[in-house]
Amino acid sequence: MNELVFLKNEQALTTSLKVAEKFEKPHKDILEKIRFLAAEISATKLEDNYSPQFWEQTYTDTRGKTYPMFLMNRDGFTEIVGNLNGKKAREWKRKYFAAFNAMEAALAERQSEQWQLMRGATKDSCKELNAVIHELYLFAKANGCTATEDKFFMNFYKLMNKTLGINPKSRDKLPIWKLFDIDRLQFMAKTVIKGLLAKGEDYHTPYKKCKDAFESYARIAFIPQRLLEG
Repeated sequence: MNELVFLKNEQALTTSLKVAEKFEKPHKDILEKIRFLAAEISATKLEDNYSPQFWEQTYTDTRGKTYPMFLMNRDGFTEIVGNLNGKKAREWKRKYFAAFNAMEAALAERQSEQWQLMRGATKDSCKELNAVIHELYLFAKANGCTATEDKFFMNFYKLMNKTLGINPKSRDKLPIWKLFDIDRLQFMAKTVIKGLLAKGEDYHTPYKKCKDAFESYARIAFIPQRLLEG
């Protein structure tokens, strides 16, 4: 887990291990501070909208030994690093707060009606694309292709994911503008495949035409060239 901040159970969190590493403090000292603060906080009436939280977990080191660590939310992090000073500490505080801001903004976006509608649109266009890829597979099979149907699907979706630089399992975490890109490419692929099927083109042609169309879209959308060449 290399990120400063990550999402778990719809909360932006960090770990005591990462804090100890970045602020160059012994992990045992961070653990001791968390336990002290957690006890103090539980006995204190906090202000509204301020809720430092810590959750004890374990981790396994490279030798296979298990040790304690804590997860913490933004307010918990604030409590831990509040009195750490020095130029490097201030720099890491800024980086952490920027990471929390970005993660919480992304979470808020995914909870919006606009994001939900866009995600629904990508699911609909995915179903439509799947239907025409299935048609293409049947056409290819009838013309001597020995590849599996799964291979057909994989080829088109790998091409799309590579063009956009996305993890195929990350769609429920993507920003709305990236979902829009997915929806556009799925619509483009569906249109290209249907058109070539109607013409009775060689079954290899749709993939090549989709690749060309995706690359053209990527240039218009300013998607980095390295994603196309990787």
